[in-house]
Amino acid sequence: MRLLKLSLLLQDENFVIERIFVMKIHLIRSYSREFFVSCPKISFIIAVATLWFLGMLAAPASADTVLQVTPLSWNVIGLDSNSPFAGPYRFPVGARVCNTGSSDAGDVTATFVWDSANAGVDLRGGSLSSIPLGLIAAGDCSDAYFEVEVERATAPYNTARLYHITASDSVSGATGTSPQPRELYVEHLISQNRNSVTDIKLNGTAVPAGGSMTLMVGNTYTIELDGGTATQGYNQFEAFIDFSNTIFQILSVTTTYSADNSPYVPSPNDELYADACLWENDPNSPNYRSCIGGDFKAGGVNVVTTYTVKIIGGGGTSQTLNSLLYDFSGSSYHYNGDYIVGARIANIIGPSSVTIAKSFAPRAITPGSTSVMSFKLANPTTETFTGVNFTDSFPAGLKVAATPGVTYDGCGAGVIFPSSQPPAKIQQPALGR
Repeated sequence: MRLLKLSLLLQDENFVIERIFVMKIHLIRSYSREFFVSCPKISFIIAVATLWFLGMLAAPASADTVLQVTPLSWNVIGLDSNSPFAGPYRFPVGARVCNTGSSDAGDVTATFVWDSANAGVDLRGGSLSSIPLGLIAAGDCSDAYFEVEVERATAPYNTARLYHITASDSVSGATGTSPQPRELYVEHLISQNRNSVTDIKLNGTAVPAGGSMTLMVGNTYTIELDGGTATQGYNQFEAFIDFSNTIFQILSVTTTYSADNSPYVPSPNDELYADACLWENDPNSPNYRSCIGGDFKAGGVNVVTTYTVKIIGGGGTSQTLNSLLYDFSGSSYHYNGDYIVGARIANIIGPSSVTIAKSFAPRAITPGSTSVMSFKLANPTTETFTGVNFTDSFPAGLKVAATPGVTYDGCGAGVIFPSSQPPAKIQQPALGR
């Protein structure tokens, strides 16, 4: 009877895991001899069931969704070696979030976390500390770029601040984190002419130094940074434009080098950072901030970094875009001498840029009569707006006539949705410049 009872309990799907686990202990300690002697088949069934339940107990909650977070940027940041009040002070800190599991990650967010204090190193004021990445399918990756700013003063030199970047999926509960400990170290950067920006292009069209580009909220653009370094390149090298992550969502990056003998840097490289000599990033290592993989280099006289960006905000603002090419070679750190004079201006426009004016003819009418109401929409920008719509609320006693007699001029026919009661909605297909 004892053997039969235990066998039935193990096969009962309503039996709680804790009691089955206890039963397994009894099986090992008290009944193993009876099972093998009296009924070897039942012993085998219970042993298999026990192993199955033990496997179930050991399985992690999100075994099918696994998030891996890998740094994308150099741990060295800095200020001009002669004057901290001139030169670069903003740096991208990126991470690649990959789903290495077999199931999709439904709603992923990357978050920047400080692990120590340093008043001279912080995220850029107003920038995003958490970036929504959305769905990451099994086997795919998404990149997140945060902005770090160094205080323009002498105090931050040769200081550091610990950080890490996490990823979490609100659907599966899966989480991941970048390696720890890791830090951002503030170096003395030497301005040198051997690094330079030769061009910046918007969708293939050159934008000269001091020039401007017009970008519309919601649109996607290709922005190319062309530059050069010493002929052979450097052990460490990074080229970037300091895009605000509240306005520019970086969808992808590709960098090519005219010189690259490093086994660690492909060309094209899908990162801003060329870790040519295999840099030691662990601050606890005796080799910290030095090459541990050989005297390899990447860079050259022709370095092209191509961004695909989506404009996600900032309508009505103008953004100064500075470009930095900086490196480590020999025993010092260098950046492009044309940093200050090479800025471009990004004018961000949105629907609020469209102007609208309304008029009546005649302006005065008696009850029961009609007046022609006209709307004039103007686009003062160089971009074309599509899908424009607006709503007009009428005062009491005024409504759209039974036969509106709508006409359009200038931008093609639109659609009006008159209502017997205000408001009325009008859609216009496109507004050219």
